Amino acid sequence: MSDQTLEHATDDANTLPFNERTLELEEVGPDTFLSVDLWQPKGNRGVFGGQVIGQALSAAGKTVDSPYRCNSLHCYFLAAGTNTEMIAYEVRRIRQGSSYCTRLVVAKQNGRVIFIATASFQRPEPSVLQHQYSMPTVPPPEALISREEHMRQQQQKDSGVVDEDKISELSMLPVDSRAVPTSVDKRGLPVNAIWLRAKGDMSALGHLHHQSMLAYASDFALLSTALRPFQLESTKPRYQLSMLVSLDHTIWFHEPFRADEWLLYVMESPRAAGGRGLAIGRIYNRDGALVASTAQEGVVRGLDREPDNTKLEFVNSVTPIAKL
Repeated sequence: MSDQTLEHATDDANTLPFNERTLELEEVGPDTFLSVDLWQPKGNRGVFGGQVIGQALSAAGKTVDSPYRCNSLHCYFLAAGTNTEMIAYEVRRIRQGSSYCTRLVVAKQNGRVIFIATASFQRPEPSVLQHQYSMPTVPPPEALISREEHMRQQQQKDSGVVDEDKISELSMLPVDSRAVPTSVDKRGLPVNAIWLRAKGDMSALGHLHHQSMLAYASDFALLSTALRPFQLESTKPRYQLSMLVSLDHTIWFHEPFRADEWLLYVMESPRAAGGRGLAIGRIYNRDGALVASTAQEGVVRGLDREPDNTKLEFVNSVTPIAKL
């Protein structure tokens, strides 16, 4: 069994109240909302993009009446935001139809536009035409170590020094995650998988909260999947990363789900070229239903200490999960 799994791990129930501060917005004008909390990860050039995504969806949803639910959110990061000033989200009502409606969200900080998003909302309807990719067979989250313990083990393995501040920062996040062991070869495969869920009980909250929280969490680990073939975490890496910044992010919601219940996030990167990397993801509930899909492109720049003009190629469909 991998050191990422625990044979007799326990899993505490989500019995604590859900902390809504991460997504909380203050209405400051007609269809205009202001964030009350922003997290800038240690060492990052700006605030966490997932929080901006989640808050933007929350702002858009506040201008939409029931029973419409978000079916897709398309985002562009235009400039890095800081945690020294809250972000203002201005929502524009682009279209209101009988089946779909559209909202444009413009996020500003200090008068400068740093982010834009378009959100589509659909009135729920039945569908006789349905299909999906099946959910991979993976170890359950109860059999995997926490994100914090995984980082601790990785740091001890790489340098022997544990960054307790970084681990403490992770423990304060509103989302729990467990890394799933993935298949490897000589160079590593551009695939990744994690279990994730919001901390706390969200059973009393509406679907917009669950969608916004998943939008927040969907930014974790997605773009970095494009880096996995280059084994940057090895003790003597051939490649050195110089920049990793999100350019855009899209999430499609396929059916209702609970963000405070474990969801499997399976990711792969079909291409990295031209200083950019592309990653796509599929999110399943524990019953195997594909509840959401994601895509993200970002700036991916680095140095090659042993340049040989070799382009890494993988089969069209790689197995993302290691054999149990």
